[in-house]
Amino acid sequence: MKECAECGGSNFRLVNDSILKRKLPFVRGDNLKMCDDCGAKYVTCDNCGGLFTRVHLSTDVYGVNETCPSCNAKDEKITQWVKHGVESFGNY
Repeated sequence: MKECAECGGSNFRLVNDSILKRKLPFVRGDNLKMCDDCGAKYVTCDNCGGLFTRVHLSTDVYGVNETCPSCNAKDEKITQWVKHGVESFGNY
């Protein structure tokens, strides 16, 4: 995925968001991009560089992709975070 799911924009830049890094263990300084048009933030895929999943302050286990929509790669840190959340909160 190379377009923003929120606005359809295609211009992104690397950003550093210390709050998201503390909240989400799979967010690093080198894998977080922000849409220049609307400000939506995405974790990028380590395999293909595409937009893996959108993240924000209210992201929960049901709001993240476990596989990259561009190349179907998995991110083990995201998978573990989702698994832990589902076990902690149960299924809705």
